[in-house]
Amino acid sequence: MGPKETSPMPFASRPSSVARTLCISASFIIAIGIAGCFSTREKDAEDAEAAAARSQASAERAEQAADKALESSAAAMKAADHAAAAVKEATKEMDRVSEHLEQLQREREAEEEEDEEVKPHHRKAKASAVAKTTDDKSSASANPAADSSPAVEPSRTK
Repeated sequence: MGPKETSPMPFASRPSSVARTLCISASFIIAIGIAGCFSTREKDAEDAEAAAARSQASAERAEQAADKALESSAAAMKAADHAAAAVKEATKEMDRVSEHLEQLQREREAEEEEDEEVKPHHRKAKASAVAKTTDDKSSASANPAADSSPAVEPSRTK
């Protein structure tokens, strides 16, 4: 085996070189793995931060919506209180008007009762007055001169 001859085990002749190459390769693989894990973890951390920011923004919007709903509810309750007060006032007014109408009705009924007590006397007097006017009309129609017009009378005097 001369200097140009290759041995069947070239790596065996350089055991330290092979070990060093294997150690360097293993170091590179470990470094790449750690860097890959680190970049993955960094990306996961960035994703988690973005998700937290989105969650924070969503929570703020939800809080604003809750505040608006609370304000609307307070306004609705205030309007309901005003409406209840208006209904109460209207009820009082209706009671007052109803009582006034009842008083007017009682006064009217009292006046009608007074009129009924007075009317029977008036009815007899009125009936006799009607009879007298009908008698006067029948006697006037029996007299033809009473039916004549005033234009005819001046000719009689001539």
